[in-house]
Amino acid sequence: MQFRKAIPFMLALLLVLPASGQSWRSRPFEAYGGFGPVNYFGDIGGSANENNWYGLRDLDITRSRPGFIAGLRYIPGKYLAANGNLVLGWMSGDDKGGRNESRAYIFNTAFLEVSARGEFFPVRDVRILSGVDRRGLVRNYGTFSFYLFGGAGTILYHVMPNDNLEARRERDNLEHGMVTVVFPAGLGIKLGISNTMDIGFEIGGRYSLNDYLDGFTSPTATSNDIYYLTTVQLVYRLAGLGLE
Repeated sequence: MQFRKAIPFMLALLLVLPASGQSWRSRPFEAYGGFGPVNYFGDIGGSANENNWYGLRDLDITRSRPGFIAGLRYIPGKYLAANGNLVLGWMSGDDKGGRNESRAYIFNTAFLEVSARGEFFPVRDVRILSGVDRRGLVRNYGTFSFYLFGGAGTILYHVMPNDNLEARRERDNLEHGMVTVVFPAGLGIKLGISNTMDIGFEIGGRYSLNDYLDGFTSPTATSNDIYYLTTVQLVYRLAGLGLE
């Protein structure tokens, strides 16, 4: 009877053990792609008063714009990874409903971001489901991974202002480049759906080294422009590419 009572406990323990085969060893490379909204935080738009709930009220869902990400990840060990990625996206802002509604500035910016980053996995490939195929082999699906990332990159951008903003830019004789450095940081999760495929969710902010991603800088600005990219991703685990 005691053995029978222990069976559910042992089964539950097996379900949360790391997935067998340690897929990061046999497949140390991952290619991924995804899409989701880009949200901008800068000098145009924002909440109607200073009480912006630590920036939360500055988020304008109606000005969210699409972003697309693609990248390649290399996994040298259980807890660390490195990758390079490419982001194509748009960002937008509008003074309507904000503290500076009377000036009526609106902008849209198209951008291309290239970045490299490191990732730390405090949780990697923990099995939450298990299964056996027709040959009696354990399948690596139903796994969960969580990671934090940070890095640096370059953004090439093009600003498209409305008439009011363009007039202000001409009046102030604003001169700035179309390229700057950004520092991405954020977190993500991955859910394994097969031996070679994962579904990922990632959110990360990008801190810019200039204040002109919207084509304008306010005299009262205290920080540079920031944008967030939130994506749903499809991840494919590659073999060793001949490096094993």
